[in-house]
Amino acid sequence: MDKVKVSRKVADALDHVTRTFSNEAIIYAHVTKPEGWLLDHNRALNRISLDMLTRALYIGYEVNETPVEKFNYFYDKYSQSDIMFEKDFLGGMLAVAKWFDLPVKGRED
Repeated sequence: MDKVKVSRKVADALDHVTRTFSNEAIIYAHVTKPEGWLLDHNRALNRISLDMLTRALYIGYEVNETPVEKFNYFYDKYSQSDIMFEKDFLGGMLAVAKWFDLPVKGRED
């Protein structure tokens, strides 16, 4: 079976809850109260089915994003950094975006 494709928000929520709880506890919580994910970092789990959650936990998951969404994710991540390598990486990303005329964050032209 293939990994489940999920949004960045769902992947981040899964990353967070799996660091704290067992798969069994996560599934039990979802079964007993499917809309019970109330914290900002796990609220995205309210929108997924039990089947998708179970497959994501036991088979795995990957983020399903367009190239522009991926770019914007890394732009947001690296634009807040004080680390020189990450600032240089961000500069390279912006250069590539300009070359390919991508409609992404950080382009002033």
